[in-house]
Amino acid sequence: MSGPKLHALKTRLADLGHADVRLIAVSKTHPAAMVDELIRAGHRDFGENRVNEARDKFSNLDLTGVTPGLEPIFHHIGPLQSGMARQVTALFHFVHGASSHSAIAALAKACAARKVKEPHYPGMHYLIQVDLTGEVSKLGGMNIEELLATPPPSTDTLKFKGLMTMGPSDGDRERTRQVFRELRKIRDTSFPGSELSMGMSGDYEIALEEGSTMIRVGSLIFGSR
Repeated sequence: MSGPKLHALKTRLADLGHADVRLIAVSKTHPAAMVDELIRAGHRDFGENRVNEARDKFSNLDLTGVTPGLEPIFHHIGPLQSGMARQVTALFHFVHGASSHSAIAALAKACAARKVKEPHYPGMHYLIQVDLTGEVSKLGGMNIEELLATPPPSTDTLKFKGLMTMGPSDGDRERTRQVFRELRKIRDTSFPGSELSMGMSGDYEIALEEGSTMIRVGSLIFGSR
C-alpha cells in the first residue's frame, strides 16, 4: 500500500524540518490504483517520465469526489524532446527535464497553440535540466555555459520555474552533495528565488540539506519497480 509509505515519508520530512518541500510522487510503472490511493489521501503532486504511460494512467484515474481546485498536479520528469511538446502540454502541468533551447521553444509554441484552441488554458511551468555530472546516461541537460548564455524565456502560457539536476549514477554521497550544492549556487547567483528540483529516493536528504525545494521520490512511496 502506497498510503502508509507516503505518510512515513512525510513524517520523516517534518522531522528533518522540511515539511514544506514539494514532494512529487513518481509512479512510473506502477498502476493507476496506487495513484488513486494517494489522491484520496490528499496528495496532489505526481510525476511520470514516459508520455505514453502517463496518457494511459491518467485516463484511468478516479477523480470522483476530488474538491475542485485541488485536483492532482502532474509533473513530467523525463527528458523533454521537441517532438513530444504537444503531447506534454495535454498531460502535464510542470516539465522538469527541459534540456535544450529548441525543446523549450517547441514547448512554448505548443502551449501558445493550445491557448488559441482553449482560451481558458492556464499554461504550464518548466524547469531547465542542468548537466553537472557529464554522464551520457543522464540523457540530456544543458551545461552551465548553455544555461547562462540565453535567459530562460517566459510567456503568458509557459513560465520558467527553476532548475533541475540529478546526482551521479554511482550514488557517491560526497559527489552527490557537490552536484546539488553547485546547482544551488547557480540558482542563487543567476536565478534567485527560483525552484530547485533535486533529490530522489536515495539522495533526497542530501538534496534537502543543499536547498532543494522539490524532490522526486518513487520507490520509497510505491516500492521497487
